[in-house]
Amino acid sequence: MRYIFHLSLPVRDLEEAKRFYVGTLGARTGREHDDWLDILVWGHQVTLQLRPGEVLPRDAQGKRHFGVVLPWREWEREAARIRERGGFLVEPQVLLAGTPDEQAKFYLRDPSDNVIEVKAYRDVARTLGLDAGDVDLI
Repeated sequence: MRYIFHLSLPVRDLEEAKRFYVGTLGARTGREHDDWLDILVWGHQVTLQLRPGEVLPRDAQGKRHFGVVLPWREWEREAARIRERGGFLVEPQVLLAGTPDEQAKFYLRDPSDNVIEVKAYRDVARTLGLDAGDVDLI
């Protein structure tokens, strides 16, 4: 059985957020209502809540962000696809190259300043301390 992670985020403008998640991240929409909508991205559900008063400027958020760990080749494809559209908050980078903990990541931000980290681990099970059977990214 595969579990679907769900996250709810405040946004300033639903249409603007929808354009970003669908156009930049390649998500598709699920249920849509006047004050919220579901975005299905990387196999998970993100509910965008129209709550402009709860949106914080990026510098007031500290380290708050959400993210996804993708298989390495998929991460490379996503980085290339998103590069064509522009808009990295932090450019794609590979850290600890050539070591057992090698990882790649980039950061984006949506129009409401929600930060999104997209990363990959060369050896997911080792880096996360999991048994190989616990991760379908291997």
